[in-house]
Amino acid sequence: MWFFNKVPYHLPKSRGPFVPSCVDVALGYEKSGVFFRLYYPTNIKDNDEINHKKWIPFFPDDNYIIGEAKVVMLSPKIINFFYWKGGSMKIPMLYGESPKTDKKLKIIIFSHGLGAYRSLYSTILGDLASRGYIVASLEHRDESSCYTYYYNSKEDAENDRRTAISYKLIKLGQGHLESRTKQVQYRAEECSKVLDFLINLNNGLVPYNVMSDTRNNHQIDFKLEDLVGKLDVESITMCGHSFGGATALLTMSKRSELKQGIILDPWMFPIKNEEIYNNFNQKLLFINTQTFHIKSNVDSMEKYLGENAKMYTILRTTHENHGDTLFWSGYWLNWFMKKINPITALYINNSLMLRFLKETTRNDCDIKDCEELLNRESNKYVEGLTKAWA
Repeated sequence: MWFFNKVPYHLPKSRGPFVPSCVDVALGYEKSGVFFRLYYPTNIKDNDEINHKKWIPFFPDDNYIIGEAKVVMLSPKIINFFYWKGGSMKIPMLYGESPKTDKKLKIIIFSHGLGAYRSLYSTILGDLASRGYIVASLEHRDESSCYTYYYNSKEDAENDRRTAISYKLIKLGQGHLESRTKQVQYRAEECSKVLDFLINLNNGLVPYNVMSDTRNNHQIDFKLEDLVGKLDVESITMCGHSFGGATALLTMSKRSELKQGIILDPWMFPIKNEEIYNNFNQKLLFINTQTFHIKSNVDSMEKYLGENAKMYTILRTTHENHGDTLFWSGYWLNWFMKKINPITALYINNSLMLRFLKETTRNDCDIKDCEELLNRESNKYVEGLTKAWA
C-alpha cells in the first residue's frame, strides 16, 4: 500500500533524462495580465530518496478542489474523498529549481480544457520538460478554469488577498456558441500574450513576476533572468486539450511565430464560425481518444488534415486520458467499454507527441524508448479517427 512506502503516492514519473521542475508566473496586477506555470528541465540528480520531499501537491490549494466539484456538479466532499483515496497525491516534480540552459530550450505553449487549470496536465508536461522542452501552461481567466485568481496590488499578493475568478456554467441552447466564441477569443489573446512574453524574455526584456511577492515562493532558485538568450524562438509549438485544442488552432491562425501545433482531443465547437483552416500552413498533430468525438467534431477536424497534418486515435480511451485525474479517481464508467491502462495511454500519447516534436523542432534529446513503445503498443492506436469507430 502507498502509505507504507517512503516515497509518497504520486503521478507517473517523467521518462526523460532530466529531472523536471516548475514555477508559477503571473504578469501584471490585474485580470488583463496572464497566469501560467512554466515546466522545464533541470540539472538536479534523479534521486527519489531526496527529491520526493520537494514534490508538489496534486491540487495547488483547496480552492481548486471546490472548483473541480463545481465543474462536475458534485459535492466537494466527494472530490475530497477521491483525493483522500489517492493519498494526497503528489506530482513528482520539483518547484522553483534553476533551469538547465546549456542548450536552448524548445518552447511549447499549452492551453487547458474546460474546467481544468494550469497543473492538471503535469503527467504530459513534465514528460516534455524532462526531454528539454520548456512549457508555459496557462490558467485561463475567461471563466473556463475550475478556479483561478489574480492580485490587484503588491500588498494583496504579499498577503495572498486574491480576486477570484470562478468557473462559469454556460448552458446549451441559444447564446451558447456566442459565449464560447467570446471565451475562445479571450483565451487566444492570453496565449498570444504568453508568446510575446517568451520572445521578449529571450531578447532580454524581463518583466516582474507577481508570484515573487507571495510568501510561499520567496526561497526559490529560479529567476526569469536565467532564460534570457536561452530560448529557441525559431520553432515554437502551440498545444492544447479540448477547449484548449480549439484555442491552440485559433492562436496559430493569428501568430506566424507558432510553427507547429499539437491538438489533443479538440472541442471544435467554439471555433465553428472561424474559417481559419483555409490558410493554415503550420504542421499539425491531432491525438484523439476513442470515445469523445461526434460526427460534427470529426468533420471540423478533417478540414485541417492534409500533407502538413496527421491524426491518431488511441483506442479504448476517454477524454480524461489526456489529463491527470484518472490517476487519482480512476475511470468513472468502465463497463460499456473496457478502457486501456491510463499509464499505457499516457505513454502512447506522449511518445506520439515527442516523435512529432523531434521531427519539427529538431530537439537532439534521444527518444529511442518512445519509438520502441510505439512499436510495442502498435495495436492500441490507429492513424486517423474514423477507423477507430469501425
